[in-house]
Amino acid sequence: MLKSAAMQESKTRHASWQELLASPAAAPHVAQICDSDAFLVSGVAFFAAEGLRRGEAVVLTGTQAHLRGVREALAGAGADPDAALRRGQLVLSDVQQSVAAVLADGRLDAARFEAVAGEALAKARADARFNGVRWWGEMSNLMHEHGNTEDALRAEELGERITRQHGARLFCSYLLDRFDPAGYDGMLREVCCRHSHVIPAEDYVRHRLAVNRAIAEIIGDIRGPLLQSLLSWKGLGCDLPSSQALLFWVREALPERFADVLSRAKAHQIEEPA
Repeated sequence: MLKSAAMQESKTRHASWQELLASPAAAPHVAQICDSDAFLVSGVAFFAAEGLRRGEAVVLTGTQAHLRGVREALAGAGADPDAALRRGQLVLSDVQQSVAAVLADGRLDAARFEAVAGEALAKARADARFNGVRWWGEMSNLMHEHGNTEDALRAEELGERITRQHGARLFCSYLLDRFDPAGYDGMLREVCCRHSHVIPAEDYVRHRLAVNRAIAEIIGDIRGPLLQSLLSWKGLGCDLPSSQALLFWVREALPERFADVLSRAKAHQIEEPA
């Protein structure tokens, strides 16, 4: 089963999220699926630190708590966020204020969004001292948390268009439960379909081991027609680790066993040592 799964799912080119975020030249729109604030902060801090180290401008749009955590993580990693802020290489903006600025009568206004985001990216790109622009934000996550999922997904489409116009790299974070079955027909699937690359777990190895064990125990060997289904599955069109791709395939191929596989995978993920 593991060999055949690897044949179908080895689409991802990155062994870890750190490798992906270090130099996302071919990953213009990355989504991070978080199960904790700590993972969100560590991912954003790594993304920002690499950008600062490479001489890029870094624009971060997040909650005050997350921005504070990122600054602390940057300082702990040997970077100097205060100096980067003073020279304009690091730009921080409050996501609550940003969301309020792009809404009209409670709904996302495309012109306002493009003006707010476009101005920030254009300013960063115009500074000749920096050789690129990285933008991280959680505007869509905040909209989704407030029950405005339609606008959250629209913001993703607008954000990708704007970052392409300005030659920037876009990184988004979502606080979602990857072990919630409803997400595979809902927000988790929508997020994956709207990004070029997806980071579904903090530890790719632990996640792969947990998912493989769960499938072996609930489904058993994948052979015959089931194997043909796996080999012919087209995926979601995004680059994501094989373990997460397997779960989406199980949801489509064996919906009656999907909840059990997810539950068992979650249990094994907890059991695996960090």
